[in-house]
Amino acid sequence: MENEQASRVAKLWLGDDGIVRIIHVHGAQVTLEDAKETMAAYLKLYKGKRRPLFIDTKTMKSMSRETRQYYAGEEAAKVASVAAIIVGTPVSRVLGNFYIGISNPHLPSRLFTSEDDALEWLKGYLD
Repeated sequence: MENEQASRVAKLWLGDDGIVRIIHVHGAQVTLEDAKETMAAYLKLYKGKRRPLFIDTKTMKSMSRETRQYYAGEEAAKVASVAAIIVGTPVSRVLGNFYIGISNPHLPSRLFTSEDDALEWLKGYLD
């Protein structure tokens, strides 16, 4: 399907609401190479329009420092408008806090434990 993509560490799809969902696979150890592969998959959904991102990291195991910097950089901000990061475990919360607090993302980003709250927040950024 045109509105679905996948990388080694995540499944991505564009919802009918205009929000891109990125769901990481269980136990994902995300490297910079994985991040670039996931970004390439996202660009197939992007279609020239900056979109809000719903990123589920609940079952992710780790993310390298270089990966956090890549996702927080200008390249991601050029193609995404905002990021809601779903956390649910101590590991995912630490990764999310590192991303927001230390990597200083170039796009508005917020951590959530509730998927409904995250989607509601993202809807405020739809054109």
